[in-house]
Amino acid sequence: MIKRRKSEEDKENLERWLLTYADLITLLLAFFIMLYVFSKQDTRKYDAMTMQLKAIFSGGAGVVVEGGRTGSQTIEATNEGPSEIQIRRELEKQIKEISPAEGEGNNISVITDERGIVIRIMDKAFYDTGKADLKEKARATLDKIAPVIKDLPNEIRIEGHTDNVPISTYEFKSNWELSVRRATEVVRYLVERDGISTQRISAAGYAEYRPVAENDTEANRALNRRIEIIVVNAVDPGQPTSR
Repeated sequence: MIKRRKSEEDKENLERWLLTYADLITLLLAFFIMLYVFSKQDTRKYDAMTMQLKAIFSGGAGVVVEGGRTGSQTIEATNEGPSEIQIRRELEKQIKEISPAEGEGNNISVITDERGIVIRIMDKAFYDTGKADLKEKARATLDKIAPVIKDLPNEIRIEGHTDNVPISTYEFKSNWELSVRRATEVVRYLVERDGISTQRISAAGYAEYRPVAENDTEANRALNRRIEIIVVNAVDPGQPTSR
């Protein structure tokens, strides 16, 4: 009687193991079918998933972002486009070509921070005081920048910033309106004149609330009055951070 019960238990355990094994084989089959379908439909998605698997099995990050980069990376060299360094160097080259005699080049710089590659433009290079209409020289500057960023896969975000001196005019009731309008003027020009995709570009206005310097002197306030054209990195394409 005991032997019979033990035999039945052994048979039951074996059947449970076979069920688990069968489930595993089914999952693996479905997984490889999915990889095959992706490889036929979209090579980029297939490559991205391959990179994700490599990251997971090597103990790295397993989040994949646009362009096949893992979440632990920013803008890096790929077969599809230039590296971050190449983009920055080209932008710096274009900015240096702006005539120093016009004074514009001294008001524009290229930096890299947690958001990505940032083209920082002091407001006097682009606008008259308290205005949002682009100067003619500003349009020429944008025409030099646009070819470098036009075909990148990254999001482009235009940020408008002011100092903390209040403004209240018929056109702008506060620095919020001024900063947003200045950013959208840049967006509109890049889209309409230079052909930047509307799916990749956005505008944001932060008034005086994201300063890069204390608003305690005129020189520092001038640093805060700026437009920033950001080639957003792949880690966090939609969330600006305080600076």
